[in-house]
Amino acid sequence: MDALEAIAKRKSVRDYKKDQISDEAVAAIIAAGQNAPSAGPYHITVVQNRELLQYISNTALEAMKNSGNEFLMSRAALPGYDPLYGAPTLFLLSAPQGPYSLATASCAATCMIIAATALGLGSCYLITPTLAFKADKGLAARAGIPEGYEIMCAVVVGYKAGEKFAVEKVKENTVNYVK
Repeated sequence: MDALEAIAKRKSVRDYKKDQISDEAVAAIIAAGQNAPSAGPYHITVVQNRELLQYISNTALEAMKNSGNEFLMSRAALPGYDPLYGAPTLFLLSAPQGPYSLATASCAATCMIIAATALGLGSCYLITPTLAFKADKGLAARAGIPEGYEIMCAVVVGYKAGEKFAVEKVKENTVNYVK
């Protein structure tokens, strides 16, 4: 699958099988992130430990419930809602706090998502894991995040299980031209 096809086929997957992705897939996704059109600095942390995944998910869920943000609270109130959608692999993108850190990490995340799609895997870009790391200051050390770095965004990857929490993407009225 070429890049344009992967971009066209990419969908945010919010329901995953428990089966772990291969080490080769992880390596290819990391390589895509490392080749992002960004000068950095950013760091990629791969979490596949089920206990840590569950802890991050539970902590993010509680933070969503207490966020005061209407959208986050409504999502957290959905029956069976899991902020990581049951994905077996979580890629955390961290960077030193700065004006371009989120953009830098998001460039890497986008490349990783396109790579996952090209490999036939489902993925989803996430901000909610950042809530878990803000709620539990010791979580960064537990996850091996480099000193001085903060979680900017995350990508979950795995094999698609269903259409849970599917969202249709609006494409109308999103482009204008000035010639």
